[in-house]
Amino acid sequence: MENGKSRVLFIIDLIILSSFFYVVFTHYNGNMMIPLKGNILIGLIVIYWFLISVNSDILKIHRLSNTLKILKDILIAYSVLSTATIATVAIFDEFRPNDKLILYPLLYGVILSTVIRLIYLIIIKQFLIYGYQQKSVLLIGSGRSAKQVITKVLSTPELGLRIKGILSDNNIDNTLKRLYLGGLEEFSKIIRKYPIDEVIIAKPINEEHTIKCIVEQCEKEGVRFCIVPDFYNIIPKWTVINNLGDIPVIAVRNEPLNIFSNRIIKRIFDIIVSCLGLITFSPVFLISAIVVKMTSPGPILFRQKRVGNNNVEFTLYKFRSMIVQHCRDSDTTWTVSNDKRVTPFGKILRQTNMDELPQLWNVLVGDMSIVGPRPEREHFVDKFSNEIPNYRIRHLIKSGITGLAQANGWRGNTCIKKRIENDLYYLENWSLWLDLKIIFMTFFNRQVWKNAI
Repeated sequence: MENGKSRVLFIIDLIILSSFFYVVFTHYNGNMMIPLKGNILIGLIVIYWFLISVNSDILKIHRLSNTLKILKDILIAYSVLSTATIATVAIFDEFRPNDKLILYPLLYGVILSTVIRLIYLIIIKQFLIYGYQQKSVLLIGSGRSAKQVITKVLSTPELGLRIKGILSDNNIDNTLKRLYLGGLEEFSKIIRKYPIDEVIIAKPINEEHTIKCIVEQCEKEGVRFCIVPDFYNIIPKWTVINNLGDIPVIAVRNEPLNIFSNRIIKRIFDIIVSCLGLITFSPVFLISAIVVKMTSPGPILFRQKRVGNNNVEFTLYKFRSMIVQHCRDSDTTWTVSNDKRVTPFGKILRQTNMDELPQLWNVLVGDMSIVGPRPEREHFVDKFSNEIPNYRIRHLIKSGITGLAQANGWRGNTCIKKRIENDLYYLENWSLWLDLKIIFMTFFNRQVWKNAI
């Protein structure tokens, strides 16, 4: 299923169709089991619906969706499904004595699917109108484009945006002064002072140098941004066209996990895997805890602040694999091969990745994900941010116990730039299949174990 299409809606549609076919058949034929041909028919309907969903917009529904378009799309989709189903029935000749077994499920299906979509649309619009999950936006610019953006945001609350303030070196109209936060030199200070979710750059094309500087600062700070057109000559080629109401904007990269349904799928996956992991590995937890305590003085668990999603710090948990150190040393010293700080049992823990198992708890509570960029200490985040301009972009998604970089062997004392390349590829190409592939590679790629230190 391509990005932008709700997998949740697809699953709901299948449940609705299958349920109505079973209920209607049972109602008109008693408690008889559906015959083989009937089950084959339902299986074919699932395939038909998948093909229809992939090639139409029935699964594309968001806060700006038009009600009439939703009705039109689903009526067309069900018309195609009905035609295909009736043609299949003519071939199978299974339900011909009672056409109700075919017509009623399709009729009930289109009604309930439409109602669910309309209710969903109403709910998400109301949530946004009343301030739930609104994004805080910093606007750069004060000209015509900036005024258009402000007008659109203020007149369209379902966009889910709230203008936190405006930065501009030019004169500000009286109508915009209440939002004015200062000149462009205040950018870094404002980004760190206020919880800014996104930056909108609305500068004229003749200020190309200024726009480039803002783009570089956004990348360095790890902040999402978009540009009000036309600035195609100054941004990278991997752009994504989005809309701010009816105003086109350009996002610099595709982010599948910026889609709500994808985040829900990934979160459900994380909860299931972390729960299963905590239960399955509970004997390993107990044995490891006992051995850590018996072989080295100090606490069983190692706690350390790491920088995660949206540059927010959280406490990461690991089985302690090193001697007890002052946090000043552990937070600023890079681990190297044959590190003398590693205890004998700690070396086993690190080489088998068992020291990472307590992070299943970080996943369960929502600080981390099973798969994602590995979280780093603030000291090294600041260091790498100065060396690699787009380093903080990896913080736009949750950190993971494992990631694409680790699965490809880029862990331990290896090339940081290669890690970032892998992390950014993951951010721009996420899928549930990619997560499963990374988990498989983490266990079975020899390079992963070779570079464990």
